[in-house]
Amino acid sequence: MNSERPRLETLAILMLLFVIGYAVADLGILSVRDRLLPGEPPLTAAARQSAPTYTPKEKFQIVTGRNIFSSDQKIPDPMGGAPTLKEDGLPVLSQLPLALVGTLVHANPLRSVATVNLKNKNDVIAVRFDGEIPDGLGTVTKIERSQMVFRNNSSGRLEYIELKEEGSLTFAVTSTALAPGITMNSESDRTVKRETLETYLKDLPAILQSARAVPRVGPNGNVECFNIAEMQAGSVLETLGIRRGDCIESVNGEKIDSPAKAMELFQSLRSNASQINLGFERGGRKENSNFTITQ
Repeated sequence: MNSERPRLETLAILMLLFVIGYAVADLGILSVRDRLLPGEPPLTAAARQSAPTYTPKEKFQIVTGRNIFSSDQKIPDPMGGAPTLKEDGLPVLSQLPLALVGTLVHANPLRSVATVNLKNKNDVIAVRFDGEIPDGLGTVTKIERSQMVFRNNSSGRLEYIELKEEGSLTFAVTSTALAPGITMNSESDRTVKRETLETYLKDLPAILQSARAVPRVGPNGNVECFNIAEMQAGSVLETLGIRRGDCIESVNGEKIDSPAKAMELFQSLRSNASQINLGFERGGRKENSNFTITQ
């Protein structure tokens, strides 16, 4: 019992000395800690900057040689060459066997129609904007009042055909006898004897056979007028001043919208007409011809 007590006292003394020593060390460190920290940042040597290096262009020759770009930085033509596109110039007058008979110009160009005479076939056809002319002659690119422009499939250039005013004589003052019973006073004014008129109207089918009229249908589906597509030279209609390409619209103000209506109007002129006014369209303009019936 007595031997254990000295051991405990010794252990207690050692523990007390350890605590005191730790406390003294801690206080010592706190007293000198400010002196241990650096007052100024340490000097550092400036980093060496190396000059930029560039790869010579010659090392990329293998890339440009195998790339789609050539060495001059331009895209080469595919498959060794491409056709050179030529800009379209102004259309030129076509030498193809085509003649423009009439046109129907719509606000929507896709619905515009031109009537064309194929001279080599003696046939009249209707073609639309962007439509093909028979026999691969060309493709329509524009339809105007008195002109149709198309691309010639053979040459690739733009060409046009137009309504041509047929030659006619002009007279200043004097009247001119065009045929027995028909006198021309001016370009739009003629005098017709009633006997001559009745003779012509008696054989109305023969007059109709001397010309070919094609109905022109408007956007609403109604007949606007009858286009004189063909006409025999020296016929009665030509003597009366009607030309190929004219589109007959009315007689004495009454609209002609069907062949039956035309027959009805012309038959009514045989008995009581003293003045006949023919309304038509020529070259995109509204025209009138007056015929005075005399005894």
